[in-house]
Order: sequence, then structure tokens, then C-alpha cells
Amino acid sequence: MRRGLTVAMIGIVILFCVAIVTVYLSIGSVITATVENYGSAITQTKVTLRETEFSPTTGEAELLDLTVASPASYKAQPAFMTPRIKMQIDPQTVNSETIVIKRMEIEAPEITYEITKSGDNLRAIRVHIKEAIAVEAQGLYPTDRPGPPKKFAINDLYITNAVVIVQAEELVGKKATAVLDNIHLENLGREENGLYPAALIEKIYGPLLQTIALAALSTDLNLSDQALNILRGASDETEEVINRIRNLLEK
Repeated sequence: MRRGLTVAMIGIVILFCVAIVTVYLSIGSVITATVENYGSAITQTKVTLRETEFSPTTGEAELLDLTVASPASYKAQPAFMTPRIKMQIDPQTVNSETIVIKRMEIEAPEITYEITKSGDNLRAIRVHIKEAIAVEAQGLYPTDRPGPPKKFAINDLYITNAVVIVQAEELVGKKATAVLDNIHLENLGREENGLYPAALIEKIYGPLLQTIALAALSTDLNLSDQALNILRGASDETEEVINRIRNLLEK
């Protein structure tokens, strides 16, 4: 009888360990699904992520092969892709209202900037991001999960070795590639005690668009038409961007 109980207890312990391992191994797939669901809802384009590696003990995470499609009316696909996003999450904040990311690095993203007579793919995505922020402000969230999502704060964010491919509908068969300056953003969401996903993305997207605009203006394409399109959305751009556009239009 005692031997039977011992065997049963060993069996229960083994099943418990298997359950723990299964949950541990599934964390990455849960993160992947969440990024795809939230990203697609916020940008209103297809967001895919091949795989996520995450260690709950150290807080280290890697998101592999992230892609963001352009809106359906644009030909450039995808608008954004990166082979790796590395994060150092504060493990003590994972179960709190606001998750603190100590460091995030978006490595070698490739961005395709498609300009048409009516606008461009990157600002079309930004319109959707701002719509999602308005939804968040109403207490509604682009997710099928119950309750509000987590808030996030990022101490240091780096975008490194990025390139932008500029193309326009009137420049058939012509594209230009430019290297972006590295971007370093600090204390995102710190003053607000964390930001919901769409608001946090907008904090990153604005400076990224500024850098992309500068890179696009540095290409050797005939940018007179493109400059007009950029100028339409330049109200929140840096003075450097605006001055470069003015110089182009005065040529």
C-alpha cells in the first residue's frame, strides 16, 4: 500500500513538473500571439512575429522576425521588418500594473517608405495608431482579453543600423536606400507611470518618422513631389526636416 502511495506521489510530482515546463515553454508563444493581436489591432495592418524567447527569471526577451504590413492601399510590403528586438525587462514588474523595460534595442530594421500622390504608407499607419490611442482613452482596448492591458515604461530604447527604402508611384522601377541615424529614446512613459500599448508606440513612432524623413531627403531621387507629400505631414517634424523641404522646393 505504501509503495502504491509512493508511486502515486512520484507520478503527481512528475505531472506537476511537466505542467510547469509546459507553461514555461508556452510563455514565448503567448507573447508572440499578444504582439500579433495587439499590433494588428493598433496599426490595422497585419503584424507577424516568428518567435519569442523569454526568460521569466532574468527578464531577457528576444522577438524574432517582426514584420508590419503597409495598409492595403499601398504596394510596398512590408512597411517595416526587423530580424531581432532585444529587451531587458524588470522581472519584479511583470505582475504589476506597469511593466518596466530597462532596455530595448530594435536591431537593423528595414523600412519601406512608399509615397503616393495622396499620402504615404508610414503616416497612414500613424493615423491608425492615433485612432487606437483614442480607443484606449475611452477605456476600450483592441484585444479579446478581458480587462485592461498592461501599461509599459521603457528606460532606454535604441533603434540601430536601420535602413529606409524610398519609392514613389511616379518613379516606376526606381528606389533609393538610405541609412538612418541611430535613435536613442529615454524614459518613455516614465512621467505617466506607464503607457498603454498604442500610446507607447506613438512615442516611438514620432521620432522614427522624423529620422526617416531626413533619410528620405538625403537620397538622390527627384524628391520634388515627395517633398510636397512630406510637407503636408510635417507639422510635428523637426526644424531640420522643414528646412530641407524648403530647400528642395526652392530649387
